[in-house]
Amino acid sequence: MISEYLRAEYHSERFSEHIKKAMKALSLDESILLCADLNNTNENTARKKLLGEFRGYGLNRELFENFPNEIQWSLCNFVSDDFGNIRYINYSYWNELSKGTHSPLIAAQTIQNGIEIYHQSNAGFVKAAEFIKSGGKFARPILLTSDLERFVIVEGHFRITAFALVPEHFHNVECFVGKCSSDDLKKWM
Repeated sequence: MISEYLRAEYHSERFSEHIKKAMKALSLDESILLCADLNNTNENTARKKLLGEFRGYGLNRELFENFPNEIQWSLCNFVSDDFGNIRYINYSYWNELSKGTHSPLIAAQTIQNGIEIYHQSNAGFVKAAEFIKSGGKFARPILLTSDLERFVIVEGHFRITAFALVPEHFHNVECFVGKCSSDDLKKWM
């Protein structure tokens, strides 16, 4: 999960500079993300430290405040019918975009209606949806669940929102899914 998360953020227009700054502070080369050796203990430790520096992972802060410690991770394929079970985290921008529902499908309606949240342009979502329609591939979103029925986005809010604009293309989309206890999921959310 750590490697997936960091690689996605490394390629993100929004977070790329932040992660590169954290990598520089830790004297890490991009190969630790782009050519990750998951069997290398030193690399795994460095990536964990980087995610801590960058987003608070393992430090009980920022996005990872109260994040579950015991999680079973697996790859799962999702289809457009699964959108009804995917939710955003509790964060002001996503709350407003989804009209308090946390639903990417409601957020897509907001975008299609031309409503901008906090004066943030929706052009990036539209551009990403066009990329998907033309066969473009994104990094795997990372989701958390306690029951394999309802899912909360850990990483990939932007990409999931782009897919919600073109849900017919959300077919056999591979996501990295972590399963934890319902109590741990509630504490994190």
